[in-house]
This record gives sequence, structure tokens and C-alpha cells, in this order.
Amino acid sequence: MKKKIFMPGLLSLVIASALSGGALAQATITETSAEALGLSDYRHFVIYPHLEKAIRAQKNNDEQTALREFAEVRRREPHNVALTLYQAQALRHFGHNKQAYAVLAEQLKHHPGDKRLEESLAAIPVEPMAVTTVKALHAQLQQCDAAPDVRCRSEVGQNALRLGELKVAQAQLTDPAFASAPQGETLRNAILQRAIYLRQWEVADALFSEREQQHGLSAAEQQQWFTVLLAGKNDERLQARQAQGLFTSPEYSLAYATTLEQRGERARLQDYLAQHQPVFQTPEEEKRWLYLLSRYSAQPEKALAQYSARFNENRLFIAGETLPGLIRRGEYGAARQLLAGVPENALPQARYSLSLATHNTPETLWLARQLYASQPQNLQRLDTLSWQLIEAGQDQEAAHILLQAYPFPGDEEAAVALTGRLIGLLRAHPNWATTAQKAKLSQPLASFRQRQLQSQLPWLAENCASVRKLLGDLSPSYDAAAWSQLAACYRDDVPGMALYAAQQAQARAPDSWRHRAVAYQAYQAQDYAAAMRAWKTLPLVEMRNEDLIAAANTAQAAGESQSVASWLQEAQKRGMDNSENYWWLHAQRYLPQEPEKALADVNRALAIAPSERAYVLRAQLYRETGNTPAAVDDLRQALAINPHNATSRAALGYALWDEGEAEASRVELELALKAMPDDPALIRQLAYVSQRLDDVAATRHYARQAVDDINNEAEIRLLSAEQTQQRFAFRRLHEDIARRWSFSFDSTLGLRSGAVNSANNAVNGASPGKSYRSYGQFEAEYRLGRNQLIEGDLLSVYSRLFADTAGSGVAMPVKNPMLGAGVRWKPLRDTVFFLAVEQQAPLDKHHGEADTLLRASASFFNNGRFSDEWHPAGDGWFANNLYLDGAQYVRQDIQAWTADYRISWHQKVAHGQTLEPYGHLQANGYRDGETRGAQTGGVGVRWNIWTGETGYDAWPHKISLGLEYQRTLKTVNQHAGERNNAFITLGVHW
Repeated sequence: MKKKIFMPGLLSLVIASALSGGALAQATITETSAEALGLSDYRHFVIYPHLEKAIRAQKNNDEQTALREFAEVRRREPHNVALTLYQAQALRHFGHNKQAYAVLAEQLKHHPGDKRLEESLAAIPVEPMAVTTVKALHAQLQQCDAAPDVRCRSEVGQNALRLGELKVAQAQLTDPAFASAPQGETLRNAILQRAIYLRQWEVADALFSEREQQHGLSAAEQQQWFTVLLAGKNDERLQARQAQGLFTSPEYSLAYATTLEQRGERARLQDYLAQHQPVFQTPEEEKRWLYLLSRYSAQPEKALAQYSARFNENRLFIAGETLPGLIRRGEYGAARQLLAGVPENALPQARYSLSLATHNTPETLWLARQLYASQPQNLQRLDTLSWQLIEAGQDQEAAHILLQAYPFPGDEEAAVALTGRLIGLLRAHPNWATTAQKAKLSQPLASFRQRQLQSQLPWLAENCASVRKLLGDLSPSYDAAAWSQLAACYRDDVPGMALYAAQQAQARAPDSWRHRAVAYQAYQAQDYAAAMRAWKTLPLVEMRNEDLIAAANTAQAAGESQSVASWLQEAQKRGMDNSENYWWLHAQRYLPQEPEKALADVNRALAIAPSERAYVLRAQLYRETGNTPAAVDDLRQALAINPHNATSRAALGYALWDEGEAEASRVELELALKAMPDDPALIRQLAYVSQRLDDVAATRHYARQAVDDINNEAEIRLLSAEQTQQRFAFRRLHEDIARRWSFSFDSTLGLRSGAVNSANNAVNGASPGKSYRSYGQFEAEYRLGRNQLIEGDLLSVYSRLFADTAGSGVAMPVKNPMLGAGVRWKPLRDTVFFLAVEQQAPLDKHHGEADTLLRASASFFNNGRFSDEWHPAGDGWFANNLYLDGAQYVRQDIQAWTADYRISWHQKVAHGQTLEPYGHLQANGYRDGETRGAQTGGVGVRWNIWTGETGYDAWPHKISLGLEYQRTLKTVNQHAGERNNAFITLGVHW
């Protein structure tokens, strides 16, 4: 039975009223209704919150709040007598008699002759003379004893109270004249309240006893006296008063019994309960008494059985409390007799327990159904009913009831138990659930334990989508079986997650089966280190034949050759050395140091059973030994076995590229890319293949993809210098492959009129073999395309306009203008070598003559990290170049040649700008009947500016401005002029 709290807590209520200080004051106001206060409903509505707050604060001895709220009430209703009395009582309660007197006197002016105001004024004690010490109090007492009167007795009593001398104050009441006067009654009340306040319970008891003997007590005073006795724990006196007829109501008996319970005085309470049987007026109080009997009696069942309850509900309570004992002791007849005295629908739980005890199965089932029907949301009832049905062999009905209530709300423990019971039934009989119920059962529940149970439903065994939905939150509380189930459902498309799940299962149940599962799954996820740890955990005796080969495959992938040898040795002991798998693995042991032995093992593997991987491995060995045609054949054999292996197809594409079969290579690489669209190596290789095939659109497409791939990498981590350079190279490829027109302007200007620039005296000048102060050339070139004449060549046409300063001494190259037009051919794919045929015609008929120029030129060393092309990584770079040029002027039968070697350092000064200090040596000459030549050396610095970069295009334009000091070192039949010269150089390439 739930403990019934004694309303409204009689003990605390009475103590509160006793401590209020005004409980016995005259003219006490207790009614706060609008009618009692003489207010309209509206005015009562306005002041009531303040009044209620003030009264509550006074009871709690909160002086500041009480006086403030009473003052607010009086401000709103200044002439209301009842409210004035409330304020005066509060002022007196807190010791402000003068202020109380002033409030009452002022109100009496507005209501002359009001008896309530006059009585309240009379009840206020006369202000005693100031007495601050006990010595002074005794002196005042002596004076009063010498000439006693009501006034001095009152003053002495009040001063004694203020100093805490209650005995002195009580002694004043022995004066009959004073005791019968109103002031004496006031002092008596004050002494009583002070005694209560100071918790001097014996003094308060004596005063109440004296008053009771004199003229009896009111109900409120009796209640206060009862409270004093309880507070003082004066049990003997309280029980004695009860024996005299005081405090005999049922409420007092219950309050005293409750107090004993709260004080923990079990023995005294037990005796009190045995000696009293109060007749209560409410079922709640009676039930509280019954509770005490059931809890604290020496023989609770007997005590309850002997108690004659007035109310039906308490009679049921007594039956409910005594029936379990009867059933427990096997007194079934007595139990049934007791049940016969209550309504048939009463105490179903007790009836159910009795049916269980007497093995009355039909009655048990009927009662279980009744209990559940009365509270269908009660999981305990559902648990009982379903269990009883199963015990009675009614499994299908149990499943039906559980299905109707599913999902089970409320307590998690009960819900988990019921879920497990239902799923256990459905695992044996899945057809008991309808399609709709199966769908409902498959929806994830909130509790991880319930979701784990749901995953065991038979129709979810092959439904990985539902299993992922149930267990996909990856709760660490799942058991090994759940994690294994989740791993199986992730295996095919999310191998990394499958590995994690398998490892979780292994951690919870580290047996051989789960070690093996982790090993296989880790291999599939390419986490070879994790796979090796799992295989090494598995003893050799527990490894199956297929496990040995799988472990050796894993060791091979992990690069653990010693483990490969160990497991292969065990495989050989088991007679497994006659398989393709064995010899394929055996071949791995010789890589890469002994390819011949590896090739022999692969041949043995292929002889036993041709396999894709053996062909791929042999192709790899053939490529490494330079037998590319054989590698191509083997890769085609591998693809014949498995046409869908994108890795083998990519390898074939690379091998065909090595063979120079660019078109066939592209076919295979593009097929591989469809299967592996995110493979950056394939994308980059296709860019190179498309460039070689002069497929501009495809080259630019793959170059953009390569740039995007590197940019995506840059968002994740800082790019290496190599990656940065690769991105620039693809941007250059993207720009260069689409270029058709190129324009350039190059000029060298001597700073002195006598300067001679021998750098142009061989091939470039209008008159070969001549030296000039300044030289300038503008050229426009149009690319016809690649692979025009032979595989891998580049063909273009061009036109150029060039001039020099002749012997005029002018600074600008405006003399001897010549116009040339020709065809330029680059026959070699990977070497900077050009052949050109050019027709030249003078624009000034008086200087120069038309001729046909046959020209060959080449550039060496100026590529890769030593090129003059922009390097995106680092602060600068070294560059060098060996330039060779030779020409035959057909009509004039003149030969000219130049060789120039330059080395320089590009120091980055801004994005796309470098300062380039350099030095170079040049030898040039010509032959016109006789051989002539010169050697020069120069140092200088150039400011290079690259422009026009975009997201996919590298800089298409370059401007160079430089200053060079040049010295003629040696001449052969040539005019050297001044050997030391300075020049301004300008180059624009667009």
C-alpha cells in the first residue's frame, strides 16, 4: 500500500499556528473573504494578493515582508477596520506595540466607539519603563511587591519576558487582582507564546494545564496544547491526557501515531497501535491507520484481520494485505473464503496468485487475460499474460497478443524482455506475423538492445538494407553476433565498414571464426597490416587449406616475405604444391631481384591452370625484361579470362603505349577508365596518349581532369613540389595543344654607336657573316599539326621580318629589312630539333638579295628542371641551354653556323616574374669561299614576365627585358670592332 501522508500534516500545522504569536491575541481576525472584510468583490480582488502574502509572511516570521505588505493593504484601504486590526496584530506580533497603538488610535478617530478597535487598544500592554538588566528587573520587582498594582505587575511581567525571565513573569500572575485583570490575561498569553517560541514545552504545558483547569480550552487551544506535547516528546503526559478524555478524536490518534513513526519509535508505536482502534470519519485517514498497522504491528496480518474497517475500499485493502500470507502458508481454503467476501472483480492479482498456487490453469489464463485487458499498457501485465500463455502451450496466442501491443512503450527492461520473447516465437514461426506486422517489426526501435533483437528476425537474414538500418548506428553495446551480421552486410560494397564491424565482433568474441573473418575482410579492404595481425592470431592447426593460401596472399600484399615462405612451407607439407595458387605465390618470393626464377614459377602455375593473375604477373615480368610484345599477348590472355578486370586492361594500355601503339593504347585505357573513373594515373596517361595522337579536344579534356584531380588533392592537404609541378605541366599541355598561332619579337640594341654584336653575325642577319650594333626580328608561326609527315612530327609554316643597323651606327634595327617565309618541321617527338626551308626577299632593293635558306637548329639541356619554363615550386631554379644552328644560303652558296651555351638562375620576384642573371659562351662562323668565325662571352641579367594564366592554361605569353655585357674573345677573319660592348635585349613571345 502506498503511504498516505496525514493531511494536512496536523503536527506541522498546529506548531505553525502555535508559533504565530497571535493565536491567543484579542480581537483576532481569521476571515479574509470580501464579506468578512466589508469590501466589494473588486476591492477584495485588488488587495487580496497583498493580504495573503502578508499573512503567510507573518506565519513564517518574515517581519520585513509582512509589515511591508500590510502597509500596502492599508494604503489601498486606509479606513477599513478589519484590515487595520490585521496590521495592528502584525505590529504587535513583531514587538512594535507603539506603532500598533498609533495605527488603532488613528483609525478610532474615523470610527468612534468601535468596540473592536477599543478592545484591541486595551489589549496592548502599557509600555513599561526601560529595564535592560536582570538586576534592574529585580529592583523593579521589589518596588512593585512593596506597592503592587495592575500597572506595575504588567510592567514587571513584560520586562521579564523581554529579558527571558519567564519564572519572574509567571510569578506576577499569583497576584489575584492582576491575574483577573485584562492586563493579566494579556501577560498570560504573552508568557505562553514566549514559552512556545523558546520551545520551553514544560512551561507551555503547565500554562495550558492551568488554563484548562480554570475555564477549559477552546478547540484551537487544545490543538495548540497537543502540538506542544508532541514537540516536547512528552508522551506519558499526552497519553495521560488522552486517558482523561482529551485528545481522543481519531485525528489526534492518527497524528500521534504518525509522529511516533516519524521519530522512529517503533516499540512505542507498536504498543500504541495495539491499544487503540479509533473510528475514522474518512477512508483516507482509516487507510493511513491500516498502513501503520500493516507496517508496525507485531503481527500485521493478525492486526489487520482484527480491525473492523468502516469503508469498503479499506476492507479490500485488508484482504489484499492478508491474502499473500495465506497463500504463502498454503491456507488456500481460508484465502478463497476471504475472497468470497469481496466483489468478484476485486483483487484480481490476488486471485491470479491463488490460481497459480493451486495450479488451476484455466482460471490462471482467464485471470491473466482479465488483468491485461484492464491495463493494456502495463508491460508487467503483458509479460505475465504472455508467459502464462506459453506455459500453457498457447504460443500462437502469446505471439498474437505481443504483436498487437508491439512496439512496447515504457520501461526499457520490460520492453527488451517482451521484444526478445516475441522474436523468439517468430523465429520458430515467422508465418504468424502478417506482411504489415513484419514491416513494423523491421523498423528500428530506440533501444540498442531491442534493435539487436530485431536483427535476429528470420526474414531479415538476407535483407541487408534492413540490417543496416537497424544496426547502422554502430552502437558499441552491440554483441559479437550483431557486429558479425553487420559486417556481412557491408562486405560487398563498403569493405572498410565491413572490416570495422568484423573487428568489433572479434573484440567481443575473439575466437577462430572471427579472427578468420577479420583476416578475409581486411584483405578485401586492402588493410594488409590488419589482415596479417588476424592471420597471425590464428594457430596453424586451426587454419584450413584455403586459409593458408589466403594468408600467404595477404603476406605477399603486405610485403612480409618471411610469412609468405612460412605459410607456403606449411602448404607444401599438406601437399598443396600442385596448384596454380601455390606457384603464383612462390613466384612472388623472387621479385624483384630474380625475375628469371619468378618467370619459371609463373610458367609452372600457368601450366597447371591458366589464370588471369598468372598472365598479369608474367606480363609484368616480360615488361621488366623488355619483352613488351610478349607482355601484350599475356595481358590479352588475362582479359580473355576476365574481360571486366580494369587493372589488367589498364596494364595492357600501358604496354601498348610502350610498344608505340598509341591508338590501341587509348582504346584500352579508356575502357579501363570507365571502370575506374577516379584513377588519376589513367587520366594523365590518356592526356599524353591523346597528345601524341594530336587529338586536341581529348587532350584538353583529360588535362583538365588531371588539373581538377590535383586541385581536389590540394583542398585536403598541402601539395608536394612534384604535385605542384605536375599541375603546371598539365596546364601547359592544355594550353600548348590548342595553340595554332604564335608570335614573337626579339631584338638586341647596342648601347654605343661603335658596339658590334657578333651574336647575330652568322645565321640570323640579313647578310650572313656581318656584325651589327642592333638587330630585330618579328615572326608569326602557324602550326599545321602533328603526325603530318611521319609519326610524332610537328609541321608549321611561318613568316618573319628582320633587320639590322648595317654600318650606319643608328640605334634602332631599321636597315637591311628582309622578309622570310617558310616551312618548319620538327621530325623527332622527344628532341628539340627543327628543319626549315625559307624563301627570303629584301624589302630594300639596294641592300640584300633574295635567297633560299635551308636551316637546321636544335636545343639541348633546356628541359625538365633546367628549362626556362616557369617552375611553380620553390623560390627559383637553375636553367641551361645548348643551342645549335646551321644554315645554307642556296643562291649565294654561303654556309653559316652558331653554337651557344648559356647557364642562368631564375630568382622569383613575384608570381609569374623572375630576375635571371646569366652567362653564356658563343661560337659562330660562316663560309663564303673561306671560313670565318668568332667566339664571344657575355654576362647579363633579364627580367622575365609570364602572363595570361588561367585555371587550366599555363602562361601563354612571356616578355623578357635584359641588359648584357659582351666581350669578343677571338675572331677569325672577322671585324671585331670594340671587344667590350653592352646591349639591351628584348623578347616578346605571344
